[in-house]
Amino acid sequence: MSQPLITHREDENKSPGRAISFVFPAILFLGGMALFTIAFNYDWGAWLFVGGIALIGLAFAIPTTILPALEDRE
Repeated sequence: MSQPLITHREDENKSPGRAISFVFPAILFLGGMALFTIAFNYDWGAWLFVGGIALIGLAFAIPTTILPALEDRE
C-alpha cells in the first residue's frame, strides 16, 4: 500500500495564527476594494486610491511574507 503524498499535521488544526492569517487579510482586501470603489467620487480620491493599493498590498504581504518570517524566528 502506498503512503499518502500529503500528510495532515495536527498542530495546524484550529490554531489562532491560522485564523488571523485568513481573516485579517480578507478584511484588508475588502477594505482596499471599498476604497477603490469610493475613490472616484471625491476630490481627494487619489489618496483613497493609494490607500486601497496599500491595503491590498498588505493583505497579500501578511500571509506570504510577514507571518512566515515571524514563524522562522522561533
